[in-house]
Amino acid sequence: MVSRLLGAGKNKEKAAMARDTLFLSAISGLVLVVIAWISLPALYKAVSLPENMVGDALLYGRAYLFALPIIYIYDVGRAILISNERAKISFYLLATSSILNLLLNLLFILVLQLGILGSALGTVLAQGITMLVTLYLLAKMDRQEEEPVSLKPDLSWTKIKSILHIALPTIFQQFAITFGATLVQAWVNPFGQEAILGYVAIVKVMNLARIVLVGFAQTLTLMTAQLLAAKTYSAVKAVYRYCSNVSLIYWLVSSALSVIFCQLLAGMFFDPGQNQAAYSFFRVYLYAFVGIQLFSIFKFLNEGLLRSMVLMKEYLYYNLGELALKLAATWLLLTPLQTNAFWGAELGARIICVLGSTILVIKEMQALEAIERAG
Repeated sequence: MVSRLLGAGKNKEKAAMARDTLFLSAISGLVLVVIAWISLPALYKAVSLPENMVGDALLYGRAYLFALPIIYIYDVGRAILISNERAKISFYLLATSSILNLLLNLLFILVLQLGILGSALGTVLAQGITMLVTLYLLAKMDRQEEEPVSLKPDLSWTKIKSILHIALPTIFQQFAITFGATLVQAWVNPFGQEAILGYVAIVKVMNLARIVLVGFAQTLTLMTAQLLAAKTYSAVKAVYRYCSNVSLIYWLVSSALSVIFCQLLAGMFFDPGQNQAAYSFFRVYLYAFVGIQLFSIFKFLNEGLLRSMVLMKEYLYYNLGELALKLAATWLLLTPLQTNAFWGAELGARIICVLGSTILVIKEMQALEAIERAG
């Protein structure tokens, strides 16, 4: 929305929208903290988490919850920077946050021996520092405007509806993804502590590896939203191609490094020598993740383009469709493939839905180019 207002030359409305979205993000984060804090014990019981792991899981979960409002504000703030043509600064913030998170985890876990609490604290502090830097940059950017906006938010129902029109599908998507991840975790838990260790470790590595791809997708969303508002449709394809090429280079380098240093990555979460079954699970999933990550490039970019076109219904369908396929395939493959069902189902669902979203994106781009030629 900020990108569209910028593309239309409505600078004052753009700044006000950014302010109100940040405020709503903070409120949403605080509400979710309260709900999650209360429901965590019941959630762990529902997914059959082994009793000897509940204490550590509860400690990590509740410590991590403090980061939720911070993460929401940071993500929205970084998106606003991109929409205001500060994509390079946003990328630097993303890279800094990821590197700082890794360094703080190593400090708290390996040096200070804080264990699971150290992992959560590393995330909270890394996100908190980058959030403060992001807010400082936004305030500095606002002071440079000809007419700085008031800090008092405008939470009129009309404004809230316009924000929720874009936000609700994404919120629902994230809820569905979280629910799906919880269900998959419940299927992993009966395989025992070794499988749990391997699964938790690979999920953390995958989430970290995806951050850069998500950053490129957000850049695509915000840049193409400006281009669409300015009706320069032919430039959208060039931006998509550029983001694809850079993402492919990142995928190639990161995949090679992760395969080479597989044991070192696993060692950040458990001892591969003492937990050989966990390491076997981790290694096989990591190799499969190379393929999953390749298709994830186009999943994220296609979704970014759908968001910029405000095709939120189609965006939601593809996300929920992939989740449903993944869960159904995992359930069907659990008996014949055992733990291999988890990566097999994820890879298969990702391929099918990327093909579908690519076909839709091509059709939409052809329609926009036809409009531009006719005009």
